[in-house]
Amino acid sequence: MLCPEVWDFKAPQHYFKVEHANYLTKDLPVTIKTHYFNHSVSVVLPDTVSIPEDLPNSLLEDTDYYRIEALNTSELVCKEFIEAFIKKGELSLLSIGKKIDLHNSIAITPTGHLIISLVHEDFQKLGLEGTPSFFDRKVQTRHVVTIDLKEENFTPGKKNYERVRESLEKRLPEKFVAIVAWDPPDEKLCPSSIGAWFHSRGYSVSLCQQKFIRRSEYSIKVPIIEEHANYDKLFEWLGVFSIGGDLVNGKDGDYVNTYQCPEPAVLVGQVQYLQWTGFFTRKQIENIYKVLTNYTRTRERLPWSSLDVQGFEDCPVSWRLKEHTFTINGDNSYTMILQPSGEYLLRTSLCSNNKSRAFQ
Repeated sequence: MLCPEVWDFKAPQHYFKVEHANYLTKDLPVTIKTHYFNHSVSVVLPDTVSIPEDLPNSLLEDTDYYRIEALNTSELVCKEFIEAFIKKGELSLLSIGKKIDLHNSIAITPTGHLIISLVHEDFQKLGLEGTPSFFDRKVQTRHVVTIDLKEENFTPGKKNYERVRESLEKRLPEKFVAIVAWDPPDEKLCPSSIGAWFHSRGYSVSLCQQKFIRRSEYSIKVPIIEEHANYDKLFEWLGVFSIGGDLVNGKDGDYVNTYQCPEPAVLVGQVQYLQWTGFFTRKQIENIYKVLTNYTRTRERLPWSSLDVQGFEDCPVSWRLKEHTFTINGDNSYTMILQPSGEYLLRTSLCSNNKSRAFQ
């Protein structure tokens, strides 16, 4: 009996995009501005012994968020809520504990859009306009309802508002567990106001804080960025380092690990790894981006620094209002490699739009 080539499978399709720009001459990257739901952030600093306090603190101070139990979706169209938190500052809300390809989910983007992703049966019961899911458009097993909470005519007494409110109250009884964060328009206002508001409405509200870890690696090679470098190898090295992989075992014939640092490379004394995990708004990501670029430009001999941001796998949107799903995985992430000169590489990564096919 012949042995099948079980190792000879094609890699799943995946979307990657790499672009070059200069953070000294370009405004905040659109990739950061339009990625609304961020779950983890990591920074790598080669040839670095001490880290400035404002770097870790940039994602630890005033970045608390809140967990709301048994949330009614109809609460999110309350006029008081819209006026206080949607039209003032930026609010980010995401249901958790749901599988985006199997269950209902909700989200509010900082642009003021309420996203309701529903299985077909619940969508039919709801009675609101929506679009078939891009990923199930042929069989239409899922629909997405998008409501602009900032629309001028979306106000009590108006026909559209009353229809939406009644549909959510009477025909969407499901309660969600959600996390929420609010970036107020003024420093005098407290971000905790959002938690207090839901508590005043009778909800069980829990304070959540970001988790932070720091790791140092000693005497390892790091790749150097050159004009014609293999960027795939560079990002691969960064991934291996970030998960704590073995970067020094380069023995020929070692089946378990034959990884070698891509050339050209330089041996450095220390590499610092910082990681924050939790729920981060785009404003908070913008803050650490500014801190990191300012720090990088002051370190003329720094090989580079990197910023990696991972989104939530089961988030209903990836960038802007682009629908997201979970096929092979739920990847929606981006990585930036910054240089003291101002040049940077930006790689965007997104899971495939194609579902796995079952062969008979």
